[in-house]
Amino acid sequence: MTQSALYVGIDVARDSLCAAFLNEEARTVRPPATYDNDPEGWTALRAAIVAAAVLVGHEVRVVCGMESTSNMHKGVERALRSESRRTLEVHVLNPMTVKHFARALLTSAKTDRLDSHLIALFLLRMQPRPTAQMPELFEEFKEATRTRRRLVEERTREKNRLHKLLRQHFPGSRKALGPNLSRRLLIVLARYPSPHALLECALEDLADIRYGRARRVGLEFAGQLHAVAAQAPRLELPRVSQMLIQTTAARVMELTDQLAKFDAAIGDMLGEVWPDQVLTSIPGIGPTSAAAILAEVADIGRFKSKTEFVGYCGLYPVVWESGEAKRRYRMTHKGNRMLKMTLLVASASARQYNPAISIYYERLRARDKSKKAAGGAIARKMAEIVFTLLARNEPWSEEKATRGIEKAEAMLSRVA
Repeated sequence: MTQSALYVGIDVARDSLCAAFLNEEARTVRPPATYDNDPEGWTALRAAIVAAAVLVGHEVRVVCGMESTSNMHKGVERALRSESRRTLEVHVLNPMTVKHFARALLTSAKTDRLDSHLIALFLLRMQPRPTAQMPELFEEFKEATRTRRRLVEERTREKNRLHKLLRQHFPGSRKALGPNLSRRLLIVLARYPSPHALLECALEDLADIRYGRARRVGLEFAGQLHAVAAQAPRLELPRVSQMLIQTTAARVMELTDQLAKFDAAIGDMLGEVWPDQVLTSIPGIGPTSAAAILAEVADIGRFKSKTEFVGYCGLYPVVWESGEAKRRYRMTHKGNRMLKMTLLVASASARQYNPAISIYYERLRARDKSKKAAGGAIARKMAEIVFTLLARNEPWSEEKATRGIEKAEAMLSRVA
């Protein structure tokens, strides 16, 4: 016998909520209604859901769903989860899945009432897994990790811009001063953004510039700066060129300082939101990487297997060939971009600090895999390790990881 059920589809807008109420036979239990998207509206919606459940039956399963809409759905989601009169299953749905469902039904019209009815029908037909309730500070935690990634990307862009300016106006600086934009170089460029300004500054004054509490530029580095400036194709740069160098150097330093503060804050917040997390036990994954992974994964139970999780990360190869061009494999552009970047960066660190991953990487290289292909393979392996540890809620074990890697390699060799 089919259990009685109430399916509540909620179309969320900034100021309003439209709800549709269907039973297990897809019949309307009560007419659709619109509520304000505020605490009073949430209370009224909860009362309407409880009343509709009474109309369906005594022992009734109540399933509520809404699309993920920025953070406009967060308030009503929390309100539904806090309902004490009835146990409510709450689903936060990917808008794209609902959109494809509508296409399958050949639905073309679109109103708030039709959308809420469509969501309720999606819950009935597709029976998705309930969305797990996240810790209280999870949304702020996730926003912090994503903001940090945006700052990293912005700093990379600014560094690339500054490298371009240095190649143009200070040729030979990379060979003389090194490939990295050190803080003392940035400090000097922010003060003296042209070869002429550098040469006008006395060597001793340049060497005496502080770039840390107890650090100075030094005579050797100051001499190298003077030598580079003396070789510049144009000593006196236009004002706009000087402004570009000056502001870009200052922005790189500002972003670096902001990232240091974010790293400290995210590390502290990690212990509050995920006090029992096991990811930092993996050599090569620090608090910042662990935080970024947990913020994107949220509930590991929504993935049925390692393969599904790796697919979500976008760490799998796809075949590329065209006409008579030779077949080759490259990593897909799909997947969660944040997770993919985090695991690729973490895999580079694991090559240095994780013996099991390091050995696996060397084996791949010995089989004539390119650095890029081997790097992608160990990022995939890191994703599989992350899934296993989160699913089992157990810390890293080098012995288990090594056995797992050897078993996977043996299976691949038998297939080949």
